[in-house]
Amino acid sequence: MKEVIFAGKCDGIGISHVSRDCDLAETIGFYKNEYQIYYILDGERYFYTNNKSYKMSKGTLSFIDKKRIPFTNVIGGKYHERILIEIEETWLISAGNTMELDLRGFFCDFHGVLQMNSRQQEMIEKKLYKMENVLKTEKPYASAEVKALLLSIIIMILNGAGTRQEEYHTLGGKMMRYVKVKEIMYYIMEHYSEIYGLEDLAGIFYLDKSYLSRIFKEVTNFTVNEFINLQKIDHARNLILDDSLSIEDISKKLGYERLSYFDRVFKKYVGMSPLQYRKSRKTI
Repeated sequence: MKEVIFAGKCDGIGISHVSRDCDLAETIGFYKNEYQIYYILDGERYFYTNNKSYKMSKGTLSFIDKKRIPFTNVIGGKYHERILIEIEETWLISAGNTMELDLRGFFCDFHGVLQMNSRQQEMIEKKLYKMENVLKTEKPYASAEVKALLLSIIIMILNGAGTRQEEYHTLGGKMMRYVKVKEIMYYIMEHYSEIYGLEDLAGIFYLDKSYLSRIFKEVTNFTVNEFINLQKIDHARNLILDDSLSIEDISKKLGYERLSYFDRVFKKYVGMSPLQYRKSRKTI
């Protein structure tokens, strides 16, 4: 059972407060493939990254680097209550420039799980609950206040709050699924233009389609097709900057059989058509 206690957002930041008593993969609420911060209020989860796992229990603050989201999973625990903050990269860069902080570098350096002591927990929970309340009441300048509170948490960490969690030795089915899915993800990243979907991968890895679909979604929060398209669109953004390539050339290079489908998928993930994206990059 899942209870959404709060969900709200302002420009560039989404906050969700959820309690759940079943072992399911997390459903991200606002910015599916952006920087993330987890705070565990109660219960436990497990943070899997680089074939290692770390226990997330009461009072842990976890940071997920956007670049490592496909290789990081937060799962497990029969019960937990957590607050999740999701941050768009564009806002993170802008805020970092204003504050003279390398915030993308911060997420790279602190990717993982930190345990807060009792005093630090009290301070962080106070800030998190205030962020929720500000968004609930729709106060004037709510966005500015929420962002200031978020930055104050980051500055706490930069000033030495928290201690790194030790590796948690997890054996059994979950870790084996994680390792297998990671292998599949690496294959997709290298062969994204040659793969058309779930059936191709099931044949390559000698797995049942239904089983592959289920474990891939469980571990990554993406469907197989979503992950394939994310890789293609990520490469498309770079190819579009080359004016010698037509949009149709790029579509074919990425393995899309129909230009109209490429256009639709690109717009879904980027928010504008390939041609609009090309024009927008010329103005920067």
